[in-house]
Amino acid sequence: MTELSAQQALEAADDVFQTRDYAAARDKYLEVLELAREEFHRSVETEALAQVARMNLILGDKEAGSQWLDQAAEKANESDALGWSRFLGVRGRFEWKDDDLPTARATFEQMYRYCQENELWGRAIDAAHMIAIVAETPEEQIEWGRMGIEAAEKGEIESWLGPLWNNLAITYHDEKQFDSALSCFLKAREYHWRHSGEMGKLYADYHVGMTYRHLGRFDEAAQWLRPVLAWAERVEDHGAIGQACEDLGEIAIAQGRADEGKALLTRARNEYKAAGYDQSWTEVWEHINQRLDELP
Repeated sequence: MTELSAQQALEAADDVFQTRDYAAARDKYLEVLELAREEFHRSVETEALAQVARMNLILGDKEAGSQWLDQAAEKANESDALGWSRFLGVRGRFEWKDDDLPTARATFEQMYRYCQENELWGRAIDAAHMIAIVAETPEEQIEWGRMGIEAAEKGEIESWLGPLWNNLAITYHDEKQFDSALSCFLKAREYHWRHSGEMGKLYADYHVGMTYRHLGRFDEAAQWLRPVLAWAERVEDHGAIGQACEDLGEIAIAQGRADEGKALLTRARNEYKAAGYDQSWTEVWEHINQRLDELP
């Protein structure tokens, strides 16, 4: 890092962030911050402060993150397109995590307009993506989801298209519009298989199988879910094993194989426990327990 300029170091830190090693990324952004201050590079300093705040938020230390965000707010200036847009994106995420969705949406809409005006297309896509997440109605989520996809296609930023199609699919899925969800999950899979890592590809396949199950197309669902289960077992991901087992268990029950289905659901619960879902994803944990209680 010491041989790089502050701008180059920021780009390198962003690359680490994209690997999802958030603790390592936080350390890199702190190094960027030191370089930016040595160079009196206010724009990079603003971005580094904002990203240190974001890493702390992701890592579960919101209080420390808020302190870093306050420092970023002191440096952020609307005349600095890169620093200001990065700051808005992180501030909106803190508002989102505080469950202040109207304020978060206003921040992301401000970010979207600002990035459009300054031709920061990747960040405009990020803003549209976040508006789709915090929007209050499914119709708004779908509208902004498609706006993000349109911007990504126009800007030829394919790396965003997997997550964007995936989020749109989830909205349709939550609304029980499973045909539309399947179409979007298949599009998401296309881009995840081009640009994502192994777990992104695994879950892309899982979502297709899951949606076939909800459509009642059980044989097609199983054709996707059995390989997903084997894959999840190979990488020893307890959460993915649990999800595949739960869907395969429901398929077995729907097809009249109650004992097999209950055994799979029991295994799903055990895998969820191993993944820590009883603490980190209580909705899934409570549902699987309720489902097992319902069975003879």
